[in-house]
Amino acid sequence: MNAAASVLRTLAMALWVGGMAALDFIDAPLRFATPGVTRNQAVALGQAVFARFNRIEVLCGIVALAGAVAARSVRWTVAVVAVMLVLVAVQTFYLTPEITRLAAGLDFVNRTPGDPRYAAIRPLHGIYAVVELAIFAGGVAVLTRWSLVRR
Repeated sequence: MNAAASVLRTLAMALWVGGMAALDFIDAPLRFATPGVTRNQAVALGQAVFARFNRIEVLCGIVALAGAVAARSVRWTVAVVAVMLVLVAVQTFYLTPEITRLAAGLDFVNRTPGDPRYAAIRPLHGIYAVVELAIFAGGVAVLTRWSLVRR
């Protein structure tokens, strides 16, 4: 049971962290740098992609946490995965929907002067980015530990 749980927890964490890396470091920058894609289209695509991926992250987090507990992983790694899961839940169920709600109908190319939604999105997006980095760093730390010690 421990070997299967170890494989499952590591696979879930690798998919989670690898997916984050692909979206954050490849997809998002490319979307905004592609000449045929307007900023409004890039924002709309990003909202759809991140809303879907957030749900996948929650699933990966649940599987990684359950696998870590079943594999009797080192306590600090279980705690880090639990914190990561809480953080991704905040992204999934609060930050992403709130940013999407505020951005609905906004023009990011020809901004409407004085629309307070632009200012309201900025700190939420900043919080999202900080949370994303924390989740990513936690995932890298946990994967490093799990790859160094088979348990």
